[in-house]
Amino acid sequence: MAADRVAEDRVAVELRSVPDCPNLAPARHELRAALADLGLPLAVVTEIVGDYPSPSILVNGVDVMGGSGDGSAACRLDIPTGERIRAALRQATGAERAAAATEPSAEDCCAHPRNAIRTDRPRRAEQLPDRLRQVHQTILRHFAATGTAPTDTDIRAAMKAADLDTADALRELAREDLVAVDSAGRLVAAYPFSPTPTPHVVSLGDVEVYAMCAIDALGMPFMLGTDVTITSADPHTGQPIRVTVANGAATYQPADAVVVYAATGDTGRSVDTCCSTINFFTSAANAQAWITAHPRLAATILDQGQAVTLGRDIFEPLLA
Repeated sequence: MAADRVAEDRVAVELRSVPDCPNLAPARHELRAALADLGLPLAVVTEIVGDYPSPSILVNGVDVMGGSGDGSAACRLDIPTGERIRAALRQATGAERAAAATEPSAEDCCAHPRNAIRTDRPRRAEQLPDRLRQVHQTILRHFAATGTAPTDTDIRAAMKAADLDTADALRELAREDLVAVDSAGRLVAAYPFSPTPTPHVVSLGDVEVYAMCAIDALGMPFMLGTDVTITSADPHTGQPIRVTVANGAATYQPADAVVVYAATGDTGRSVDTCCSTINFFTSAANAQAWITAHPRLAATILDQGQAVTLGRDIFEPLLA
């Protein structure tokens, strides 16, 4: 496990594109699926817009389709494929694991929660049968419009399907951890939304909703295609934190705020393993102090850009 975590740290992935590249979304989708398959977090990816062959995916500086990824701006014909992306990631992680095996263990200083937050959630949603995916999207849209969980009647009415077995649909969605239900079949989570109060309040114009965690809150504006204001608090100090996302750009107050991605493990429902432990902090120092005080958690500190990218990549595709 320690070697895996060191390897994960040393894999650097860049997704390069020109502005408004029409092939960026398919390339991002293939990259996201490859990372999920190999158990690597989306946070290892840096997206860069500039004068590049577009889209290009580089793993540790090497274009997965060959070459360095440098060159003049142009729409490339050899769009990165899932097979080539996986091969490059396997080679990178395999080489790093071999090197890490000869180094001192990093278990005590480099713990990572891996996939507790379900970075493969977009793929899980995409693979749903059409009718079930419609139920999932109906639930998300109802939360966004009202700030509350939909009733069975709300779901049936929105789908114009009076005969819909909503209890069975929720169980199927819960099986994929796209929602979570209690023993009575009631919604306790519809990621990124919470039907009950949490520390993360997201203002969507006239509607306020609760997010399951900090990453979920950051994913909402991208999923809904709207500007938002997030209010939260540092769990270590109680100090308030405010994040404004406008036109896809996030502004944090205080300016040094970070996000801790922590989990009790990487198996089980997200609501049980990580939703309460992924939080905003006013500074990296406060974040590290909190992590030190919770040694049983696998945790890492995400900077502002990493946190936004993770939230966007998990949730933006869900209502596409």
